[in-house]
Amino acid sequence: MRNEDEAVKAATLHFYAAIEDMVSGKGLGKMKEAWHHTDRVTGGHPSGEWAQGWDEILATWEVFSSFGRADRGGSSVRSTTVHVYGDIAYATVLFTASPAWGGETLACTNVLQKLDGAWKVIHHHADKSPAMGVALERILAEGT
Repeated sequence: MRNEDEAVKAATLHFYAAIEDMVSGKGLGKMKEAWHHTDRVTGGHPSGEWAQGWDEILATWEVFSSFGRADRGGSSVRSTTVHVYGDIAYATVLFTASPAWGGETLACTNVLQKLDGAWKVIHHHADKSPAMGVALERILAEGT
């Protein structure tokens, strides 16, 4: 694997470690590190909603993070493939949500951009997930 491929893979895995931190109650620190903070970033979540710009992206992660608890962790990355094109790259990922979030495996795509030597997410998209929707309803009924 080339050096840039390894750097993109590491940045991608950092993003998924950030998701694990959020759902297991460890906060948003890694998630904030993973993204470029511009008005041009975008994201699509398993709920099917789109977010445009860092403020909206952060707001969606704040919602997920608000439901985080140690017993809700356990997500994992099954596979990651990266493709680098200069200062832009994308990664395809099979991500398995923690059991508390439905345990479903989602196909995800992340686009990253290298700026000032660091690879950061500029777009994230995850498959829709009915199981995750049911899990969120259960979590809401529990009162976090």
